[in-house]
Amino acid sequence: MRNFKFSIIITAYNAELGIAKCIKSIINQTLNFKENTEIILINDGSTDNTDSTCRYFAKHYPNNIIYLSKKHEGEGSSRNLGISKAKGKYIYFIDGDDFLSKNALKNVSNFFNKNENVDIVTIPTRFLESEENYPLFDEKYKKTRAINLLDCPEFIQVESKSCFFKADLLKQIKFSNQFKLSEDIAFTNKLLISNPNLGICSEGSYYNVKGRDNNALLNMIPNLKDSGSKDVKYHIKKLIDASLEKYASIPDFIQKTILYYINELILNDTINEKLTESEINNLNKEMKNVLKYVDDENIYSQNDMDVKIKTFLLYIKNDDSYPETDQIKLNQYLKLDTVFIDIYEIIDDNLYILANVNSISSDEKIDVYVNDKKIESEKVDFPQREKYYLNKRYLTNHTFEFNLKLDNSKTYELRFKSNTDQDLHIDFSRPCNFSKVVGYSKTRKYLSTLNNDKIIIEKYKTLKWIKKEAKTLFGMLKNRASGFETAIPIRLIYLALYPFLRNKRIWFYMDFPTIADDNGMHLFKYSIKQDDPNIKKYFIIDKNTPDYEKMKKIGPVIGYHSLKHRILGLFAEKIITSHPDNNYIYAFWGHYPNFAGILKSSTIFLQHGITLNNICSWLNKYDKNLDFLLTASQKEYDSLFKYYYNYDEEIIKLLGFPRFDNLKDEKTKTILLMPSWRRYLNNENKYTISSSSYFKTYNSLINNEKLIQKAKEYGYEIIFRPHPHVYKYIGLFDENETIKIDHERGSYQDLFKKGALMITDYSSVAFDFAYLKKPVLYYQYGEDYHFNLEESYFDYEKMGFGEVCHNEDELVDLIEEYMKNNCEMKEKHKQNVDDYFIFTDKNNCRRVHEAISKIPPRD
Repeated sequence: MRNFKFSIIITAYNAELGIAKCIKSIINQTLNFKENTEIILINDGSTDNTDSTCRYFAKHYPNNIIYLSKKHEGEGSSRNLGISKAKGKYIYFIDGDDFLSKNALKNVSNFFNKNENVDIVTIPTRFLESEENYPLFDEKYKKTRAINLLDCPEFIQVESKSCFFKADLLKQIKFSNQFKLSEDIAFTNKLLISNPNLGICSEGSYYNVKGRDNNALLNMIPNLKDSGSKDVKYHIKKLIDASLEKYASIPDFIQKTILYYINELILNDTINEKLTESEINNLNKEMKNVLKYVDDENIYSQNDMDVKIKTFLLYIKNDDSYPETDQIKLNQYLKLDTVFIDIYEIIDDNLYILANVNSISSDEKIDVYVNDKKIESEKVDFPQREKYYLNKRYLTNHTFEFNLKLDNSKTYELRFKSNTDQDLHIDFSRPCNFSKVVGYSKTRKYLSTLNNDKIIIEKYKTLKWIKKEAKTLFGMLKNRASGFETAIPIRLIYLALYPFLRNKRIWFYMDFPTIADDNGMHLFKYSIKQDDPNIKKYFIIDKNTPDYEKMKKIGPVIGYHSLKHRILGLFAEKIITSHPDNNYIYAFWGHYPNFAGILKSSTIFLQHGITLNNICSWLNKYDKNLDFLLTASQKEYDSLFKYYYNYDEEIIKLLGFPRFDNLKDEKTKTILLMPSWRRYLNNENKYTISSSSYFKTYNSLINNEKLIQKAKEYGYEIIFRPHPHVYKYIGLFDENETIKIDHERGSYQDLFKKGALMITDYSSVAFDFAYLKKPVLYYQYGEDYHFNLEESYFDYEKMGFGEVCHNEDELVDLIEEYMKNNCEMKEKHKQNVDDYFIFTDKNNCRRVHEAISKIPPRD
């Protein structure tokens, strides 16, 4: 029997895109492959071309590659099979999608040779798109060394895919089939409890191809109903039991490892959708049992854990209360002694502030003092800001607002106090036009400066502003503030251009950064033709997209994220957009605090779809601070005052969508299938997607034999154009010649024009289609939609523009009925269209443009 230095166990499931690169990364190591390494390829029941690739390599390297194919059972069973065949001194597990750097094995081999007391060696995990490690572990891999985790508990090891193991350790290991994060943590750390000496080899890398947004760690929690409380109870409890047996206490590195797992579990934003109330209660119970073994100090000091989660863990650990400690100390440690200002604006000698503070007390009261005199503020209800995890409210949010009339000849000192008469620190929420990095905010008449947790407001003077700006630039350079390399030159350009551009009226129009096909584009086409003296209008879109050239034929265009976009963005008066997300509308959002304080733009939100549901957790005043919010129907307009958006009445406008003006009925024998997305599938892997009811439902529908037959019989083409999020997984669907997947993703309006019938579930695209008096069928097959339909004003059965179907047979029968009747909308549904839309006169662009023109500049 031949002995190898390394046994590389590659587990592959539908990995045809990456498996060859993975295998080659082992073969082409600087350590001689034929002499030192064997590869054990485990095909876990793949349904793509993974098998043929594996067979090719096994045939060409018969002495070094073993190929085993099995039915699909999961990663754990593949690991078990691989271990049973391994003959190497060291074992390494890797997914078929991932790969190793060329020098990894040689450096790991050298490390083992020099450090006999080490059983496990870890190398950095990097992502294909960047050279970053997991944020938690940046410090860990700065240099190659052996550490004892009892002495360095902060350098925890939470997953095995970056680890090389001495083979002798694994011979008695048995993994469960569906290998999950909790089992991976328990497996690796039980070995480290026995021998806490960990080898850290910074030379060499494991590349995770899935990337941080689709992190394999999170994908190892595929079914929270089967993990969650059971994993905490069994896998995590194993670490506690092993620690008590070995040390009679729980080492800090194990405590921190447990906290890491709990953090990942809580951060799974679909947890409340996947678990029932009873299951969440069980999870809370098991977490509380585990947290008894975790010291408060380790919770406080845990790296890369948000302060909100730390607060929550302290809360449940102490039986839904807080540790009996000095409240002021607790507030300071958890940063609960800070007022965060959401909106800071001075317009026409009026200061308006919206601010908030989190508290462990439900009766917190914040007092505002101006020149040592208390002034009145008003509470603003934003229940969406209350802090919940796993159905438990652990922090109360207090949002308040106030106005202060200013006199340009006076100076004002502003500070905040708690109801314990404690002076509070001041910080700024990310969208606020003020930041601690810059330290000041300016308008034409006023300079506001942050000074020792006080805001000083005084008359604007150019020389004083220049001095403050110089101080800001020096501070950025000295402190190496994140993004300072870009911020300093851009701010210097801003200073140089200020005398020439400060009075210019610049309007930006936008849709999505890579597409021009929405209200922004349609309004721009209208507005660019209007005679608006002294207003420069630009459309913003990525230069590397097809729509860039299209928009250049209409009017002036600026490349998204270009230098011109960044510079003029500092002088822009209005940003008119169908997507108001801050990371889209601000070219410098990643380093926004470096530019806060000198911005003056108003955000005009044209919407990209009719608002049907309660979306106040996203489209609220404290985060977006819109100056204009467009609606298209009375019911939609009214709904924005029902929930906690908290915009003033003059902000919400009922004028109709600009894109509706361009809708035309050029009906052909085309049926559109356009379902929305399901949020619980965000960041899931292909296996989970393909196993979901959402995927199975629509894959079944587009391959329904009766539907295909009837479409051919009546001469109809069916186009499947799902939500943009679906296209990441579009290759999972089975295609046929009759029902075509819209791979080109052309103009929505072109589809609406030629379509005869639309099938959707809840998508607002139905409103554009119905606007043309074309019928819609709503296929609502289950209760997996992420919005609470009880909070929607739109009753699909009573107000819809077609029938609601709950199963595939019913839907196909109705589609056939419509095809027989030339896809004519029924009279009752035409009446619903008339009742819903107020404006059908094709003058929406004019109304919207005129309304925007009446909004005065902020500065």
